[in-house]
Amino acid sequence: MQQQILTHQQIQHKIERIAYQIYEANVSEKEIVVAGIEGGGLLFAKKIMIVLKKITDAEIILCQVMMDKSDPLKSGVSTSLPESDYANKSVVLGR
Repeated sequence: MQQQILTHQQIQHKIERIAYQIYEANVSEKEIVVAGIEGGGLLFAKKIMIVLKKITDAEIILCQVMMDKSDPLKSGVSTSLPESDYANKSVVLGR
C-alpha cells in the first residue's frame, strides 16, 4: 500500500508560498533568476517561475544547472545561461 504524503493541492500551496517568500525577499529586483539542477530541481524551478510571473512585474529568468550531484567537485558545474546573464542578480537555486 502506497502512502500519500501531500496532496496535489497541498503541494501547489507550498509552491505558491515559496514563490511569495522569494518575491518578498526580492521585491525591489527588476530580474530574478530561478535556477534548477537538472531533474527534479529544474522541474521545481519551472513551477516556481510560473507562480512568480503571476505575482511580480520583475523579469523571471529560468536557468538550468548541470552537474553530477554525487560528485560536483569532480564533474564541475555548468549552466544554460552565460555567467553574464546572472552575475550581480538575485539567483534562487532549486536542487
